[in-house]
Amino acid sequence: MRAPSQLSVGEKLIVQFPLCTIQTPVLELSERLQIPLVSWAEPGMGRATGFGCRLASGSIVFLEEFDHARQSLSSGPTIYVEASELIENGIEITLGRTIAGLSVQSQRVTWVQTEEGLQAAKLVVQAAADRQAKRENGA
Repeated sequence: MRAPSQLSVGEKLIVQFPLCTIQTPVLELSERLQIPLVSWAEPGMGRATGFGCRLASGSIVFLEEFDHARQSLSSGPTIYVEASELIENGIEITLGRTIAGLSVQSQRVTWVQTEEGLQAAKLVVQAAADRQAKRENGA
Protein backbone atom coordinates (compact mmCIF):
# COMPACT_ATOMS: atom_id res chain seq x y z
CA MET A 1 0.00 0.00 0.00
CA ARG A 2 1.25 3.48 -0.89
CA ALA A 3 2.16 5.78 1.96
CA PRO A 4 0.07 8.90 2.60
CA SER A 5 1.28 11.95 0.71
CA GLN A 6 1.59 15.60 1.62
CA LEU A 7 -1.23 17.78 0.33
CA SER A 8 -0.63 20.13 -2.56
CA VAL A 9 -1.21 23.84 -2.10
CA GLY A 10 -4.95 24.50 -1.95
CA GLU A 11 -5.94 20.90 -1.18
CA LYS A 12 -8.10 20.65 1.91
CA LEU A 13 -11.19 19.09 3.38
CA ILE A 14 -14.32 20.84 2.15
CA VAL A 15 -16.45 20.04 5.21
CA GLN A 16 -14.22 18.47 7.84
CA PHE A 17 -15.74 16.35 10.57
CA PRO A 18 -14.07 14.51 13.48
CA LEU A 19 -13.77 10.75 12.99
CA CYS A 20 -11.65 9.58 15.91
CA THR A 21 -8.89 10.34 18.39
CA ILE A 22 -5.75 8.23 18.64
CA GLN A 23 -2.99 7.81 21.22
CA THR A 24 -0.13 8.04 18.74
CA PRO A 25 1.43 11.52 19.01
CA VAL A 26 1.03 13.66 15.90
CA LEU A 27 4.80 14.32 15.90
CA GLU A 28 5.49 10.58 15.70
CA LEU A 29 3.08 10.16 12.79
CA SER A 30 4.47 13.21 11.01
CA GLU A 31 8.02 11.89 11.27
CA ARG A 32 7.07 8.32 10.27
CA LEU A 33 5.05 9.51 7.25
CA GLN A 34 7.60 12.23 6.38
CA ILE A 35 4.90 14.90 6.24
CA PRO A 36 5.76 18.32 7.70
CA LEU A 37 4.07 19.31 10.94
CA VAL A 38 2.37 22.71 11.18
CA SER A 39 1.79 24.66 14.43
CA TRP A 40 -0.81 27.32 15.17
CA ALA A 41 -2.79 28.81 18.06
CA GLU A 42 -6.53 28.31 18.49
CA PRO A 43 -8.27 31.07 20.47
CA GLY A 44 -9.29 29.67 23.84
CA MET A 45 -7.64 26.32 23.14
CA GLY A 46 -3.95 27.18 22.95
CA ARG A 47 -1.21 25.78 20.77
CA ALA A 48 -2.02 23.02 18.30
CA THR A 49 0.04 21.00 15.86
CA GLY A 50 -1.03 18.85 12.98
CA PHE A 51 -0.93 18.04 9.31
CA GLY A 52 -3.13 17.08 6.42
CA CYS A 53 -2.44 14.30 3.95
CA ARG A 54 -3.93 12.29 1.14
CA LEU A 55 -4.27 8.58 1.85
CA ALA A 56 -3.54 5.97 -0.81
CA SER A 57 -7.34 5.58 -1.15
CA GLY A 58 -7.52 9.21 -2.32
CA SER A 59 -9.22 10.44 0.86
CA ILE A 60 -7.91 13.56 2.56
CA VAL A 61 -7.49 13.54 6.33
CA PHE A 62 -6.39 16.20 8.80
CA LEU A 63 -4.83 15.48 12.19
CA GLU A 64 -4.95 18.07 14.98
CA GLU A 65 -3.37 17.75 18.43
CA PHE A 66 -3.62 20.35 21.20
CA ASP A 67 -0.67 20.74 23.55
CA HIS A 68 -2.89 20.91 26.64
CA ALA A 69 -4.67 17.66 25.69
CA ARG A 70 -1.36 15.84 25.17
CA GLN A 71 0.15 17.16 28.41
CA SER A 72 -2.88 17.05 30.73
CA LEU A 73 -4.97 14.20 29.34
CA SER A 74 -2.38 12.12 27.47
CA SER A 75 -4.66 12.52 24.46
CA GLY A 76 -3.32 12.32 20.94
CA PRO A 77 -4.60 13.90 17.76
CA THR A 78 -8.14 14.00 16.49
CA ILE A 79 -8.45 12.80 12.91
CA TYR A 80 -10.85 14.74 10.69
CA VAL A 81 -12.29 13.42 7.44
CA GLU A 82 -14.53 14.79 4.72
CA ALA A 83 -18.05 14.79 6.17
CA SER A 84 -19.64 13.62 2.92
CA GLU A 85 -17.32 10.57 2.80
CA LEU A 86 -18.21 9.76 6.40
CA ILE A 87 -21.91 9.93 5.53
CA GLU A 88 -21.51 7.89 2.35
CA ASN A 89 -19.32 5.13 3.83
CA GLY A 90 -20.36 5.10 7.48
CA ILE A 91 -18.24 5.23 10.60
CA GLU A 92 -16.75 1.72 10.62
CA ILE A 93 -15.65 1.67 6.97
CA THR A 94 -14.26 5.21 7.12
CA LEU A 95 -12.45 4.42 10.38
CA GLY A 96 -10.97 1.20 9.02
CA ARG A 97 -9.74 2.83 5.82
CA THR A 98 -8.34 5.84 7.67
CA ILE A 99 -6.36 4.06 10.37
CA ALA A 100 -5.11 1.50 7.84
CA GLY A 101 -4.11 4.33 5.50
CA LEU A 102 -2.14 5.99 8.30
CA SER A 103 -0.72 2.63 9.50
CA VAL A 104 -2.20 3.14 12.97
CA GLN A 105 -3.14 0.07 14.99
CA SER A 106 -6.82 -0.10 15.95
CA GLN A 107 -5.96 -0.41 19.66
CA ARG A 108 -4.45 3.10 19.45
CA VAL A 109 -7.94 4.55 18.79
CA THR A 110 -9.30 6.12 21.98
CA TRP A 111 -12.53 7.72 20.71
CA VAL A 112 -14.71 7.09 17.66
CA GLN A 113 -17.50 9.20 16.21
CA THR A 114 -21.00 8.13 17.22
CA GLU A 115 -24.19 7.57 15.23
CA GLU A 116 -25.52 10.83 16.73
CA GLY A 117 -22.44 12.53 15.39
CA LEU A 118 -23.06 11.00 11.99
CA GLN A 119 -26.53 12.57 12.00
CA ALA A 120 -24.91 15.92 12.87
CA ALA A 121 -22.53 15.47 9.92
CA LYS A 122 -25.56 15.12 7.63
CA LEU A 123 -26.92 18.44 8.92
CA VAL A 124 -23.54 20.15 8.45
CA VAL A 125 -23.21 18.89 4.88
CA GLN A 126 -26.76 19.97 4.08
CA ALA A 127 -26.14 23.45 5.54
CA ALA A 128 -22.95 23.77 3.46
CA ALA A 129 -24.84 22.74 0.31
CA ASP A 130 -27.58 25.27 1.08
CA ARG A 131 -25.00 28.06 1.53
CA GLN A 132 -23.32 27.12 -1.74
CA ALA A 133 -26.65 27.14 -3.58
CA LYS A 134 -27.44 30.62 -2.23
CA ARG A 135 -24.05 31.90 -3.38
CA GLU A 136 -24.56 30.45 -6.84
CA ASN A 137 -28.05 32.01 -7.07
CA GLY A 138 -26.72 35.39 -5.98
CA ALA A 139 -28.63 35.47 -2.71
